[in-house]
Amino acid sequence: MKRHLTVFWISPLRGQMRRLHLRWQTLLLGFVILCVGIGLGIGGVLWYQSRMKRELFTTMARIEEMRKNLLVLEAQKKEQEARLEHLTKEAENVLNELNNLRELEQRVRELMEKSLQSQLKRLGVTLSLSTSEVQTCIPLHRFLAGLFLAPQEGAGGPELAAFIPLPQALLPPVTPQDLTTHALEDTLIWLRGEILLRRKAFEEILDLAQKKDRVLEVVPSRWPTWGRVSSNYGWRRDPFTGCRAWHTGVDIAAPPGRSVVAAAEGRVVFTGWNGNYGKCIIIRHDFGFETVYGHLSKILVNVGDRVKKAQKIGEVGNTGRSTGPHLHYEVRRYGKVVNPWPHLP
Repeated sequence: MKRHLTVFWISPLRGQMRRLHLRWQTLLLGFVILCVGIGLGIGGVLWYQSRMKRELFTTMARIEEMRKNLLVLEAQKKEQEARLEHLTKEAENVLNELNNLRELEQRVRELMEKSLQSQLKRLGVTLSLSTSEVQTCIPLHRFLAGLFLAPQEGAGGPELAAFIPLPQALLPPVTPQDLTTHALEDTLIWLRGEILLRRKAFEEILDLAQKKDRVLEVVPSRWPTWGRVSSNYGWRRDPFTGCRAWHTGVDIAAPPGRSVVAAAEGRVVFTGWNGNYGKCIIIRHDFGFETVYGHLSKILVNVGDRVKKAQKIGEVGNTGRSTGPHLHYEVRRYGKVVNPWPHLP
């Protein structure tokens, strides 16, 4: 018996009948192929749906994360805006403070200059710190409150002596900048620059004070010894001749052996016997100053020595043209004798 399937097919148009013989194996293979195809199709559809669901869930999770991040960013934005507004106000306050600081620094400079100009002129010293805004002079806090004259004791001394002048040193000028701002970034940049300028300005003032101290050290500004002023600077009655004569210094009566100190830092340019001065020391200082110490009993320094202010250089004596133990103290500037009183605090 043959195992096959016969299929008859009649064409509706031509009316012809056709016959098709199919084996059972072929039918079974076709059925299996059909089932496999249907299974693959259903599996593909299910896999695609699962994949789409996963992608959908992933997308939704990303959207939710982005929404949360957006909320965080919005909160940060609001916080930054608030901080920015606060910083802007703080920057304005700092600007106001810096402006006040600038005005204060300017007033300090002006007050220093006004209070010291007359003193510097009296000393004959011109030392200034020049800027584009104001010139500030080096201060010297010492001045004569009044002349103190004592009864006649030791007196004497010569009229004039020679001196080699020294050049005057000037400080370098510093030009500050004037910065402006229109936005917060520009404000911060301006603040940095302004802080540097204010720091530089106060460093200049500090340097000014340090140079003031230096000037106090190198310009005659103290008594060389202590005692009574037996003869003043200027016209007087000569103790030997009784005639009217010009006295070139100040005579300070003191007992023999009393210490004599340098009135300022400088270099010893003369020691020894100097005619009417007797045993004498001459010290050369900065700014053209020179001090003379006459009628000494003992000299404790040598020519070329560098002496400090208030350093002991000799002892009071009665040598030379003198009527008694005293110190003849004389101040010169650029070869000319000057009034020593502005240099005696």
